[in-house]
Amino acid sequence: MESSDFSTAGTNAGAGEGMGSTGTSTNASSTTSDNTEQSGLADRARGALGTAGEKLSGVGSTLRERAGGAKDSLADALESGAEKLRSRTGDGSMAGAGAAGGSMAVADDRMAQVTTRVATGMEGAAEWIRDADLDGLKGSIEQQVKEHPGRTLLIAVGLGYLLGKALRK
Repeated sequence: MESSDFSTAGTNAGAGEGMGSTGTSTNASSTTSDNTEQSGLADRARGALGTAGEKLSGVGSTLRERAGGAKDSLADALESGAEKLRSRTGDGSMAGAGAAGGSMAVADDRMAQVTTRVATGMEGAAEWIRDADLDGLKGSIEQQVKEHPGRTLLIAVGLGYLLGKALRK
């Protein structure tokens, strides 16, 4: 009887071990499926981030192209404005100065000098804009705003006013 008790106990112990290992293998398979789901989610997230990154880089390059075009058009506008100023000073405004008197000639001469200086400044600004690096320009503007916010605000208001006047005409 004793031998049968041991054999039954050994069989039961073996059955219990088998159940335990079966339960462990079931837990391992569910853990594996959870890991697979997590890795699938991670792969999808990486794919979505990659797609978003590609779209943002495309938008960034488009914005750079537009900024480059705007930079060139602004430089062209400054140069054409300078040409118009120069043509106004040379269109015969001095012709009536001899008949009106010497004070009129002096005023016209001063006006011509100021107009020439402004036109030269506009041409210089146009050249600087064409040669400027956009990233360097951005950095210098950010530094200017941080160091002198009041002055920068006044300049922005003045430029906005001048551009508004120019665009209305």
